Amino acid sequence: KLASSGDYAKLASSGDYAVVMAAGYNSQAKAKKGSWITLAEWDSLDGNLTPVCVKTEQVDGERIKEDTWYKLINGQFTEIW
Repeated sequence: KLASSGDYAKLASSGDYAVVMAAGYNSQAKAKKGSWITLAEWDSLDGNLTPVCVKTEQVDGERIKEDTWYKLINGQFTEIW
């Protein structure tokens, strides 16, 4: 299990069937097939950073690839290069 609420966190899980949560601003995560990733997306509302989306996906190797960095953009898991 990995979790972070810090801004700009990059969490990488190498274990099987892990649960990874990166809840901070502009955070990224990657994990192995069978694992779960939770990410948060933030936006500035009235000058304050506010969470606008929190989403969880399972790394299935097809839609969500293993060992690939993801962050939430417009509420969607997006590959980061």
